[in-house]
Amino acid sequence: MQAWNEAQIERQKLRHKRFEQCKEFLFWIGGWVGSGRSGVFFFFCGIFSFGALGLIGGINWPTTIVCKSYSGGCHLLRFNKSTVIFPQQTKEIIAEYERNKSKPKRPK
Repeated sequence: MQAWNEAQIERQKLRHKRFEQCKEFLFWIGGWVGSGRSGVFFFFCGIFSFGALGLIGGINWPTTIVCKSYSGGCHLLRFNKSTVIFPQQTKEIIAEYERNKSKPKRPK
């Protein structure tokens, strides 16, 4: 019984030591991020990363998107380039829509 109690006490000491080490490390990381150049660098890297992900996500989220040219950023950042519409294609797309709209629907 005494050996079991001593083992429990040793486990508690080890757990407390690990907790203190973890807490010390977290405070060190917080101090590094919040200090001078490293903190500013970390902050700007985060802003840039999330901004780029937001831009790419915003361009790729819609099913179709209209771009001004083939060399434009909106066309280059698009994953599925077949869903991009260019100004030259708008008249064709509207004409096709009007033709399909006037056709009678077939029963299934």
